[in-house]
Amino acid sequence: MGLMNYQNYGRLWRVYGLSLLRYSSVRKIVNAIRTEYAYRRRITDVRSAPFILFLEPLYYCNLDCPLCDRQVFPLARRGDAGKLSIELYDRILDEVGDYLFQCQIFGQGEPLLDWPLTRKIIEHSHRRRIFTLMSTNCTLIRPANAAEMVSCGLDHLVCAIDGISQSSYEVYRTGGRYEDAMGGLEMVLAERRKQRSRTYVEWQFLVHAHNVHEVDAAQKLADKLGVYIRFSPLRGMEWNADLESYWLPNTGRLDSDIRLDSDMTSKIEPRYNWPCYFLWRSLVLNSNGKAARCLIYQNVSQYANLHEQSVMEAFNDPSVQRARQLFTRGPVPDGEFPSPCNNCAHYARHHGGEYLGKRDAVRRPLPILQSA
Repeated sequence: MGLMNYQNYGRLWRVYGLSLLRYSSVRKIVNAIRTEYAYRRRITDVRSAPFILFLEPLYYCNLDCPLCDRQVFPLARRGDAGKLSIELYDRILDEVGDYLFQCQIFGQGEPLLDWPLTRKIIEHSHRRRIFTLMSTNCTLIRPANAAEMVSCGLDHLVCAIDGISQSSYEVYRTGGRYEDAMGGLEMVLAERRKQRSRTYVEWQFLVHAHNVHEVDAAQKLADKLGVYIRFSPLRGMEWNADLESYWLPNTGRLDSDIRLDSDMTSKIEPRYNWPCYFLWRSLVLNSNGKAARCLIYQNVSQYANLHEQSVMEAFNDPSVQRARQLFTRGPVPDGEFPSPCNNCAHYARHHGGEYLGKRDAVRRPLPILQSA
């Protein structure tokens, strides 16, 4: 395994490196080393705390992106969506805040739909010396919240704008207007310069077959605006022939991590040749107060209610320990593994069922979870 098993080394420095430089402490470093040791040794009962928190403030969104899990699994959280309670978040910080390097604020909802709540999460994290990253589609940015975004302690802002024309942008960002999104980005950049804020602004451009022709022009626009642009492959259609045919680009100049063909449908193999780090390094917290085993299957891997359990109880829940056994090289106890971890094709496993695409992995009956 490589350093952090992370492929984008620019992002590795700007997020992981800065969180270490700005907010490290002896307690955090010792805990992270213990957690990383457990990860690399595939230890199932982890006594140290997670050092990354993925937090979803709310489940609602003003756009309907077709590959978002809100669309892919529309029944997964029906009647169980909600907004995160700030009281619950403060309790979580009281328990593990001294060990957290990062709080990454996004999920299946748009954080700016309740900016006062999201701002409180950022401010409370900042007071506890935790690096904060927030991702937004930028369409709801106005002068007032733009000014607050770069002054509330936010360290890293991701602006997701996938195109530089309405025709290309709306293919994926269904219901959105390119003019609103780009206007929001420009407002944030203006406020950042005005306030001399150290909030880092990143323009994320998800590349697909319908906007790949704009990659070079987008880079020129980013240079003109003075913002870093990160071209990233659109995910969520893997191993589905019809979806890949529609979304995957076949031509164009792209970074090496962006696929230029659709040969993945011939054989499903794990995307990453290392164990799933969500199970060891992080806690994924949904807006309803429930933990999920991973960020990729956030809607369909919920397993614990943090209104009723502590973080460490959830972190070592029997279903999580059993999922960690999927990556153990030696024999493991007989019994079912939790879905969809048992059929996940994103990380190389030593146990579990066959590798299946995202949709097929969760169509199988959910097994009865057994203790490790």
